[in-house]
Parts: sequence; C-alpha cells; structure tokens
Amino acid sequence: MIKKLSRVIARAYGKPIDQKKLKASGIVLCPKEELPCPKAIYLDSHLLRIKGASIYTSVENENINLHNTLAVHEPTVLYSIGSTNLFSGGLWTDKREYLIRLLSQDDQRFKVNLDQAVLIDNELSSQFFGHWLHDTLPSILIGNSEMPSLSFKKPKYPHAVDYQSILDLDIIYGNKGRVKNLFLLSDYSENSHKVKRYKLIRSRIIEKLNPQDSPYKGVYIARGITGAKRTLTNESALIEHLTKRGFDVVYPEKILAETLIRKLWNAPIVVSVEGSALAHPIYSIAQNGACFVLQPPYRVNHMFKAMCDAMNRPYGFYVCKPSQGKDSFYVDSFDDIDRLIDQLENEKIKRKVNYN
Repeated sequence: MIKKLSRVIARAYGKPIDQKKLKASGIVLCPKEELPCPKAIYLDSHLLRIKGASIYTSVENENINLHNTLAVHEPTVLYSIGSTNLFSGGLWTDKREYLIRLLSQDDQRFKVNLDQAVLIDNELSSQFFGHWLHDTLPSILIGNSEMPSLSFKKPKYPHAVDYQSILDLDIIYGNKGRVKNLFLLSDYSENSHKVKRYKLIRSRIIEKLNPQDSPYKGVYIARGITGAKRTLTNESALIEHLTKRGFDVVYPEKILAETLIRKLWNAPIVVSVEGSALAHPIYSIAQNGACFVLQPPYRVNHMFKAMCDAMNRPYGFYVCKPSQGKDSFYVDSFDDIDRLIDQLENEKIKRKVNYN
C-alpha cells in the first residue's frame, strides 16, 4: 500500500531525480580508474555447466566480468540534491524531485532534522547483508561531523550491529523529517578510494580486537538457512574432505561477528557457496588470501571477483552440478576441488602484497 501510494503521489506532483543532471555538479572523491584484471582460477569445462545467473545480472554479463582483462572502476561522487524531506516512501526535494525508498511495516521509523547529511545506503544493501557489508559499511566512513552519514533503513542483520559496535562507526538513521542539504552517494565500484576504506576498517579491527592468525590451512564458511535458498546437498561430505585437508569450518548464523572475524583472521584461503557470507573475508583474510566460490549452476555471480582483483587477492570458482530442484546442487569431484585449491595457493604466493 505504501509503495503504491508513494509512486502515485510522486508521479502526480513531481519528477524523479535526474542522475545525469546531477553528474555535472557532483563532488568527485575518486575519479574513474582503469586497472588490469588477473585471471580467475577455474576449470574451462565448468563454463558449460552454467545454466543461469543471479536475477540482478545475466550469464552474458558474468562472462564479461570473468574474462575482462581491464577493470573500469566508476568514480565515487557526492551529488547535492538540496533541501529534502524524508518520508516512508522515500525522498522529496524542494525542487519537487523524488527518489523512491520504501519502508516495510516492520522497519523502524526515525525522525531527523539535519543541516547536512550524505545518504550512504542503497536498495541492495537493504535486501542483502553482503551488499551492506561491502557497500554501506565502508560508505559510513565518508561522513563526518559536519556532514554525517545517513541511512534510510536500520539494518536488521544481526552481524551488522556487531560490526558497527566493533568499528565505532557514526551513522544516523532517518526516514522522517528534513535535511537542509542532502547529498546522494554514488560508490558502487571497487576503486582506490573504496579500497582505502577497506584498509581502514581492517586497521580498526586490528586495533579493537587484536585478532590472532588462523592456524588452519583454510576456512570453509558453511551455507546457512536465513538467506536465499541455496542447498549444497553434499555439504557434509565436503566439510569432512576439507577438514582432513586442514581446514576450519565456521557457521556464521551461530556465532557473533567478532568470533567470525577471529576465526577468519589471516586465513590463507576461504571457501564458500556464493552468497553474502563471502563478504566477511573482505576485511579478515590474509593480505593475499584467496577466495574460492562454489557457484550454484543456476545463479552464477562473480561479484566477489572485482573485490578480490582490487585487493590483489586470487579468485577462483567451481560450478556445481544441479541436484533435484533448481536451488539444489552438489560438488561432483573432490579431486577437482583439491586441484583448484592447489592452484589458488600457488597463485597467492606469487601475488605481491599491496594490502597493509
């Protein structure tokens, strides 16, 4: 009901914020950058296993992301939209321009009255913990005392609260009231400005927790049940296999973020099914640690390759075979798993560490 009413009112009395016009007057925090892309580690035959991609992308786009030799990182920019009112359906400026941001019935309401602020969240971060962890969390660092970071929704993810507490990050939640001068943040690329903020978060973790290096040869992050349904049907057999190889196993839904950070700290390689749990290692694994993704055949997504490339970390993947049901799949060759892990371990040794 809120969604329908908000759009009816906005379309009747205003117009959507024109992002193209805003580009001409934006404050550029980091310009457009181009960097070479290292090759991913995978089996060529596995490309034939791909049956589909995430609903937010396509098989064609993911093939481009996988085979790109040059990454184009879009700029990080602040766009001023001036005096703005916040309401349950989004933002409404004094110029009668709008941006739809929707609250659900169980979202908390927060009233604000600010001189300036920068809106740092996005639609994906309010739906997926992974996007909150690698988009919204580092974006909070862009705000300051004169222009605080503002989020339309307070995250409901338990680990989000943990991370904010550990990092002592200042953020204001607001979806009702007024901001006299509101800035919109565009910060979705893995450019050098974002990587510096990743480094700062890692430094704060070290300062706050003083974590000790993982004693294991790698860490497997088990797939939980709270996210989108993705069932690795022989996960128990894979866990047994990796444990014999010297891996630790963590279950994110059963532990606090601090415990998870400590278990992942400076791990040489992390293995997991594609999903939000793979965002945790961004801040925690070894400086040249590798990320090995088990891809569901019907929703392949190489989002984490861009992050690994930006931080000089090896990225590899294994496309699973489908089981009964579209959301179920399995690892059909532990020998191939071992072969790819060996290749990733060799690759990470070659990488020059550029992440302190």
